Order: sequence, then C-alpha cells, then structure tokens
Amino acid sequence: MSILWEGLKQGLHGVWTVARVVIPLMIILEIAQANGLLQRLNRVLARPPFRRIGLSEEGAFPVVVAMVFGLTFGSGGVILNHVQEGKITAREVKIMGTFIALAHALIEDTIIFSAWGGAPLALLVPRLTAAYGMAYLVYRRGLSRGLPQGGTASKVWISHPLLTGGQGLH
Repeated sequence: MSILWEGLKQGLHGVWTVARVVIPLMIILEIAQANGLLQRLNRVLARPPFRRIGLSEEGAFPVVVAMVFGLTFGSGGVILNHVQEGKITAREVKIMGTFIALAHALIEDTIIFSAWGGAPLALLVPRLTAAYGMAYLVYRRGLSRGLPQGGTASKVWISHPLLTGGQGLH
C-alpha cells in the first residue's frame, strides 16, 4: 500500500510542477496573442530564418504558433485554417510539418524541463538545429525535384483520406 501512496504523491507532485508552468504560460500567451505580439514575432522570424527554408510570412505563422503553443493549444486549428483558406502552398505544408514535428511546444517544453533541472540551451539548441536542418533539406529536395511553388495546399490537404473518413474529395 505504501508503494501506491508514494506513486500517488510523486504523480501529484509532477502534475503540480507542470501546472505551475503551463497555467501562467497560457495566460501570458493569451495576452500576447490578444495584443498582436505573436504576429510581430512572426514578422521578425519570417524574414531571414524562415524564408531560407522556403516559408512565406503566412507559412511561418503556424510554425511560430506551434513552437509557442504546441499542437494541443490551438496551433492545429491555425494550420488547418491557413491551408483551407489557401494562404500556404503544398510545399510549405511539407516544410511546416517537418519543422513542427521536431520543434512543437518548444517554449513550453523548455520551461517545464528547466523547472525539473534541465539546461535550457541543451533543450533548445538541438531541437531548433534539427528542425531547421531537416526543414531546409525538405525545401532543397523540393527545389531539386522541381516541385511547383505556386498553388495552394487546400485541395491536397482536405482530400487526404485520414481527414475525410477515407472518402476524399470527388
């Protein structure tokens, strides 16, 4: 019985540690989004860093949101909206997916693991380097294969069988 009690105490301590970080972070992020700070951050990042991997300002915005909020807290909706509204190309979707797979919730994860004793730079640098490097490879591969830059990704994305219950678009 004491093992169960100890496990419960440690589990509750872990939840409390995460909650102490995530709840204030979500409040700060909501304030930042309401004041347009995420859009300003996006404009800064969309210039040299994300343009070098083939993302426009519209394509960089979902990546910035995913890095800050993670996939759970709304960035998935931002990505779907950008795709459905035709704001990004099919090539950008591939680049975004690659980058986000490696660097989603970057801010949140770094704060949480830092609270548990992790070194922030040791958490940030490898993930950012891997995400940027792999996204750059996807971008360069697309250029070498002559994939079209224009057009939107909405028809490709929305017609995917997993998103349409196996039916696709007709």
